[in-house]
Amino acid sequence: MFLYTVRRLAALAPIMVVVMLITFTLGYYGPIDPVRAVLGEEWEDEARYAEVKKALGLDRPFVIQFLDYMGAMFGGNWGQSLSSFGGVASDRAVSEGRGAGFSGTSTGVREMVVGRLGITAQLSFWALVFLATFAILLGVLAAVKQNTAIDYTIVTSSIIASSIPAYVIGPVLLIVFVLKIPVFKTVGGWDGMFSRQAILPAIVLAFGPMLVIVRQTRAGIVEVLGKDFVRTARAKGMPERLVVARHMLRTAMIPVLTSMGLITSGLLTGSLFVEQIFNIPGIGKLAIQTLLSGDHAVFMGVVLFQSLIIVTVNLLTDLLYGGLDPRVTYS
Repeated sequence: MFLYTVRRLAALAPIMVVVMLITFTLGYYGPIDPVRAVLGEEWEDEARYAEVKKALGLDRPFVIQFLDYMGAMFGGNWGQSLSSFGGVASDRAVSEGRGAGFSGTSTGVREMVVGRLGITAQLSFWALVFLATFAILLGVLAAVKQNTAIDYTIVTSSIIASSIPAYVIGPVLLIVFVLKIPVFKTVGGWDGMFSRQAILPAIVLAFGPMLVIVRQTRAGIVEVLGKDFVRTARAKGMPERLVVARHMLRTAMIPVLTSMGLITSGLLTGSLFVEQIFNIPGIGKLAIQTLLSGDHAVFMGVVLFQSLIIVTVNLLTDLLYGGLDPRVTYS
């Protein structure tokens, strides 16, 4: 397992370089000019425009800028947000010279991204709790009641829930539970993971992947229903709930675990619609804000950090296989 882990970690570097190249290229050739974003209304002043462009290091060739950016990222310097320069590029920013966005005052990209990630992680945690509690239980119930009305109802409801986009189901829940049935006075903003404001966003975030967990849990349980070890457990008089919990569910959890790993990274990186709808200051909302404002340094930092989350979660998921199934070996 150790050598397998080392090889997987060694593969992270080229993956991150490719992600850097793609995101940097999109930012470089994108339609939003970061110099105009810094200057605001003064961007029409050609002399000032050229001065700020040089100060940000954006007057250099693409390759030089990318190598500078990549070296800074691997060195732990994620760069500075354009908000460091204020609405108009400051004299200090200009006097500090080149830096491809790495000069400026003190609004660090790393601090912004990591600070917002904590909020998204809390929201994703409750979405995972919802999935692990209800989706797995519904999948088990559908398998035990295979080809009955209960089974059909659970699967059909899961399909419907997963088919509704977050930007549709979110406003609908807001209308129902805030305006029509005032269970919540307000759900905008964020007061912590244990506040009532976290309930609706977490449910909306869990709607999308619910069908995957329900169907895979159901399929896994159905597959082992007729196995010898299940019949033996029942023949010994073991209660059905213990047969399901101790024998069926553990065997069926291998594909579910794979999906949960992918879903976890998806929740952490794909919550932008939910955070926008519920005005949650997480990493998804930060990605939208910086993309629209042309703050490429922050947007690229968000994308890179999300990519790192995805590959890390996938690695941890692979390593957990051995704990659930002793037959799994690493080579």
